[in-house]
Amino acid sequence: MINRHPIRAEHKPAVLPYWLSWQKILFMGTLLFFVRNLIMPMISDDIPYAFIWDGADRGNLLDGVGPRERITSFYDIVVSQWSHYFTWGGRIFGIGLTQFFAWQGKLPFNILNTAVFVAVILLMFRLGTGEKLQRMNKPYMIWLTVAAWFFLPDPFLTMLWMCGSCVYLWMALFECLFLLPYCLKYWHEDFWDNPPKWSVPVMALSGLVAGWSVETGAAALGIITLFAVVYFWRQRRLKPWMLVGFVFLCIGTLFLTQAPGEMHRLALQREFEYNPALPPELYWTSLMFAINFDECFLPVTQWWLPLLLPVFIYIGRLPKGKKINKVTGFQGTFFLAALVVMVIMMFVPMASARAGFFPTVCIIILSLTALRELMPELEKYAMLHTRLCRSAFALGTAFWVFIVGALLYVDWNVYNQWMNRIDYINDHKAEELVVVHQIEVPPIADELNEQFESALTWNTEILAWGSDLEPRPEGSHNIMYAQYYGWKRVITDGEDRRIP
Repeated sequence: MINRHPIRAEHKPAVLPYWLSWQKILFMGTLLFFVRNLIMPMISDDIPYAFIWDGADRGNLLDGVGPRERITSFYDIVVSQWSHYFTWGGRIFGIGLTQFFAWQGKLPFNILNTAVFVAVILLMFRLGTGEKLQRMNKPYMIWLTVAAWFFLPDPFLTMLWMCGSCVYLWMALFECLFLLPYCLKYWHEDFWDNPPKWSVPVMALSGLVAGWSVETGAAALGIITLFAVVYFWRQRRLKPWMLVGFVFLCIGTLFLTQAPGEMHRLALQREFEYNPALPPELYWTSLMFAINFDECFLPVTQWWLPLLLPVFIYIGRLPKGKKINKVTGFQGTFFLAALVVMVIMMFVPMASARAGFFPTVCIIILSLTALRELMPELEKYAMLHTRLCRSAFALGTAFWVFIVGALLYVDWNVYNQWMNRIDYINDHKAEELVVVHQIEVPPIADELNEQFESALTWNTEILAWGSDLEPRPEGSHNIMYAQYYGWKRVITDGEDRRIP
């Protein structure tokens, strides 16, 4: 039987500070996340997506882009996404959200993005434990907060950058919401014994959106949901909403992956995009696999190891012959889905660590199942070794404060450079060409990202590959920024930082 009622630390001497509740831990992490959103300017693709996508003229992201019209209505977004779907890619929900916030401004995004961040954290708890929020406690919340801040791949690019967050964090919300009924039914046999009438249409819509979200998330969901349908069918508990959800998930995935623009984009990127590390003629060679392993597979999966530690402990403590049970079955399904997706990414040209976002969400979810099973023993151990646990908590908190302080320092430093640059260009906007300094990150920024092998904040590579303006007048971001702010032409000084 799954232990649904772990010992509650509130009824025993407090190991962690008595004043520190899980709600306060969540609040502090959320507040810091919101502050980082506030000092994150619109960068990279955020600006080009503020304009109607012109597929007839190679879109908005390639060098030498021509004049474009600003988005001023929902109709403009629909027109833009229609063109985008047929000439660039199928991520209409993530990119549509990006265009909406590029039109409405950064502040609404900052507020709603923080709410989505909290929602994903709480949904991961519900999916992994099957428990209501009343069963949340401090160990769970500390685990979730650390995982969300540091273990998700490239959190700076997948949760703070506006376009990246709309594509990865926001889509993870819809993907987790789709999974929720399946997981609750798995953990609680009486869930939706008599499903509400709205369950079928809601699961159809949810499946369509989840499948039409982002490729790696849709693939992971397909594997998990297929296993769920087979499991419930073998248990003679298969319901119509389960099949409908799976079918519409597959339909949404087809709409996403079979978008006519996918092949058109690949052709354009081969012809116009600069990639000295992997030119098109070297796709699907040993060099491509080596680059994908080094830049996508390894940076993602190496951070799965600390997340899987509770799983190893839990399985290791199970008696022989009882290592296959309801909990390990859940863990195995989620792990298989995450791993299969990362293996598939090895065969995708120019795969980035960002692709591992939802697979890592799956690993966090399955780690919570082990944490739930180990919770009674962990709390007993904490009561017996209070001083050790308090010391570990103090050291962890000190490390957290140092890292977060460094991240805020880098974010604020770059934000000031960015705002001062805009003021400078506005003061010289009558000139035909304005030359500005390149953005430079403090030395600690590159050191942090190198140590974590993940984009925690700005670094030189992020600035070089699309976030900063360029010394090349034909660069798409230079042209789009000038159009966005009403300037004539603007470039940076210095060398092209993309050149090795």
